Amino acid sequence: MEDLSGSRADDLIPGRRIGESFGFACGVALLAGLAALGPIAAAAENPELSGAWHVLVHYKDAASADAERERWDDRAWVFERQGDRLRWTEYPIVVFDDETGRFENEGSNRAARTSRYWEPDAEQRADIQDGLAVNERGVASVTLRRSGQSWVSAPEQAISSASTIRYLESWRVDPAAEGPIFRREDALRSERAEDLAGATIYTTRAIADEGRQLRGDFERDGTQRGTFSMTRAAGVHGHGD
Repeated sequence: MEDLSGSRADDLIPGRRIGESFGFACGVALLAGLAALGPIAAAAENPELSGAWHVLVHYKDAASADAERERWDDRAWVFERQGDRLRWTEYPIVVFDDETGRFENEGSNRAARTSRYWEPDAEQRADIQDGLAVNERGVASVTLRRSGQSWVSAPEQAISSASTIRYLESWRVDPAAEGPIFRREDALRSERAEDLAGATIYTTRAIADEGRQLRGDFERDGTQRGTFSMTRAAGVHGHGD
């Protein structure tokens, strides 16, 4: 698992695995009844985050050759209170017992995401409610600390050498009147070159089902725009467990 705590971006080399184990070998079973986090904002509408969530994004990419193509992505997020800190873990690969509507065969046994917005059907929604099956590949986790009413990752470290190029990530959850805003920023930085930076932002616009579902706007790097929904899950476990 990649541990992004403390913005240790010089350690984030593709193929390397750093940080502590999140107990994946035994299957993660973080239920909705985990220890309460306390409100992340003064607004009463903001939900508890502790536990597991299925995050589904519908978007279009203005920078692509087919800007009007419908695209989707999904992942699992798990929030866990650790003392006065908040652990945010992301599993980018979610697996359903029935993948109907999610992928289509491109020939040679190769499957790709369907070229239209996917919404889970009744059976897939039941999978979410029962607990998400996830693949460990690409898992990232970061510990957030309190900063006012927000949860933020540790500040970035200074660049130690003019010849060093560092990959940095910053994760945070900010309160807002309509619901929490989840922000992920990344950058390649060097004293000798111009910075390359991007941001992915999930802005909650509505909270439903007594806080078990969030919906809002999605934006990545100013070119990918659409909507997202977060649905509370019973937990996550390894695929095949």
